Amino acid sequence: MAPRDTLEDLFDAILPARCPGCGRWGALVCDSCAATLVPAPIAPPPPPVAWWRSCFAYTGVARELVARAKYRNERRFLVLVARELAGVIEAVPSAVDLITWAPASAARIRAQGVDHGEVLARAVARLTGARVAACLQRGTGSAQTGLDAHARRRGPPLRAIGRVDAGTILVVDDVATTGGTLAAAARALGGAGDRAVFAATIARTPRPGGDPDGPAYTPATPAVFGHRTR
Repeated sequence: MAPRDTLEDLFDAILPARCPGCGRWGALVCDSCAATLVPAPIAPPPPPVAWWRSCFAYTGVARELVARAKYRNERRFLVLVARELAGVIEAVPSAVDLITWAPASAARIRAQGVDHGEVLARAVARLTGARVAACLQRGTGSAQTGLDAHARRRGPPLRAIGRVDAGTILVVDDVATTGGTLAAAARALGGAGDRAVFAATIARTPRPGGDPDGPAYTPATPAVFGHRTR
């Protein structure tokens, strides 16, 4: 861990939290805003993914949680969603041998200094006791954000790296829209053959035309780490 990361984690531990929904001090997400979190509808997994669950619909406070972690590098919010993901994957149909993540683009990693998918996957692995490893590498190509649905469904260029010796792999990602990234990951990992690939995401976008119910990013004072209450 870099010294900067250590310093940020120290500030996260000692400073009070500020809710990303209403700006109230005292909790990572206050009770009122937590009550507005909408469970993600269960959707069929995109082949060859064998099983897929999301924690929240990508609306309101859930959008803020993801956006602050992903675009503002406020990794304290990943602690919260890692706990949620750990709870969601308790429903997997069979034991998970390995957790991995859908890697971000090289441009995003350069801009943020970290792959938030990796941070999230490792946090979930710590909570569940599962093994975690980098199994995927992303090639060059356009970012998924901003592409139309047809292009999104193709997914980013992903390939397996190293020797993947797990029978059942769980791929962790932040947000799924069409499921194209998850499907691309499963194809690269050899899903639907002798290997089962499961997926868990923080959020799933609403159906086309749905109300996003608030901004995905606000220029409010950055929140700091605390404990979510429900």
